[in-house]
This record gives sequence, structure tokens and C-alpha cells, in this order.
Amino acid sequence: MSGEKQRPQVPMVMYEPHLERYRPEPSAPPLGQDEGYEYPSPPPYSYRETTIVEEPVYLVPQPPIIVAGIFSSKPTSTICPSCRQHITTQVTYRLGKLSYLLCTSLCMVGCCFGCCFVPLFIKIFKDADHYCPYCQFHIYRYKRL
Repeated sequence: MSGEKQRPQVPMVMYEPHLERYRPEPSAPPLGQDEGYEYPSPPPYSYRETTIVEEPVYLVPQPPIIVAGIFSSKPTSTICPSCRQHITTQVTYRLGKLSYLLCTSLCMVGCCFGCCFVPLFIKIFKDADHYCPYCQFHIYRYKRL
């Protein structure tokens, strides 16, 4: 069909390797030497297939570490699930539901002149986040409410 594009023909050339051993042909002596010149013998040729035997690598998954401990708002001794070291957690405090609930309830009671914001600044009303001190992995969040 005249509407179809024809692909150009690419000639294929196949090369076959020669499996004959190399035999040096006698050649003329180097310039400036007489006819009695003997060529040095070539170094011995050794053909060894070098095979590298790799030992199989078995990946054995480690069992998961269950964080067992009684977490509160204070640092706790446990095992980090990420780096698997025995640690005492690093605690950071963040605002939680209890902080906002107390702030709202104090504002509704009538403490509108700044006293209602006191629960936002006191640690005992905040949630506690436990982190690993080595790898900074978040281990647990202790929620007050």
C-alpha cells in the first residue's frame, strides 16, 4: 500500500570470532641487527577462568520491639524501636485537648483578662511526647484527655 511508510533496510553484518591459537610468524630481525638474532620467548600463557563465588546473603528480619512501659508525663526508661538501644526518653510538651478545654471553660466562667490563658503555659495541662535521645524517633504520646 502506497500510504504506508516502509522501513529502510539496514544491512546486518555478522562477525564470527576466530578460535585458532596465535602462532607468531617469523619476521625480520630488528633494524641494525644481524640475521642470527633470536627473539626472546614469550611469557607463558595461562588461561584460567576466575569465578567469584559469592556467598548468599540471608536477610533475617528482626522481630518488632513492642514498647512496653508505663508512659506518663515524665521521662521513662524503655527500648527504642528504631535504634534498639536501652534509653530514657526525652519528653517534649505540646498543647492538647485538656489545655484548650480549660482555657475555654475559664474564659466562659469570666476569667477573660488573661487568666484563661494560664493552662496554655503550664506543663501539667499539656500532652507529653516521648522521643529517643539518640535517633529522635517518636515513641509515644501521652494524652491528658
